[in-house]
Amino acid sequence: MSNSSQKLDLGKVYQFRFAGLRQDKKDTTWAIITRWIESRLDHPKRVLDPAAGRGEFIIASRAPERWACDLSDQRTSWPTGVTTRFGDIYKVDLPEEHFDLIFVSNFLEHLATPDEIYQYLVQLRKSLKVGGMLAIMGPNFRYCANEYYDFADHLLPLTHRTIEEHLAAADLRHDSTISRFLPLSFRSQRFSSPWLVKLYLAVPIFWRLFGKQFFIVASRPAN
Repeated sequence: MSNSSQKLDLGKVYQFRFAGLRQDKKDTTWAIITRWIESRLDHPKRVLDPAAGRGEFIIASRAPERWACDLSDQRTSWPTGVTTRFGDIYKVDLPEEHFDLIFVSNFLEHLATPDEIYQYLVQLRKSLKVGGMLAIMGPNFRYCANEYYDFADHLLPLTHRTIEEHLAAADLRHDSTISRFLPLSFRSQRFSSPWLVKLYLAVPIFWRLFGKQFFIVASRPAN
């Protein structure tokens, strides 16, 4: 008889997925991407990463106030200036109507049902100030269907249109969509040099050729 309480060991999955990819290179790449995101979004002052993982985005952020949240702590230590909350997103102590930006990267596809996505977005909405932005990045099934389920933790097939509808359901105002932005995975090591990362971000034609992730921005309206 199988043990129904057993769950996929994500630690081992990620260890296999990122084997051979140096963390310092990943950090450097994310630092450049983070600068691009924050510049595009008017340099937010109070930022939350609610699925922080190892914290590449939030550590690179230049926001004066930075928060990291995740189900568990994947680091041995966090730098001074990052407020951490680890545990169930519905139970951890997060301020309401507070953040200028909440950035969700490569997470929603790990949820099991559309209802879970809805509940998650509604929860994040509570922590956004009026006019605050929610930015979502993730694999776009429309452009990577052949590779999407090569990842053991991908459950829901999502496109930029799917996310736009979820945002409307959660009473968030859709502001902009880049349907093809970054390549699908760091595993390809396409981003191997900082100057290539900067060039890629500066030339949108590359996004149309290699981009398989969407980048969507919404905001919390006054009503």
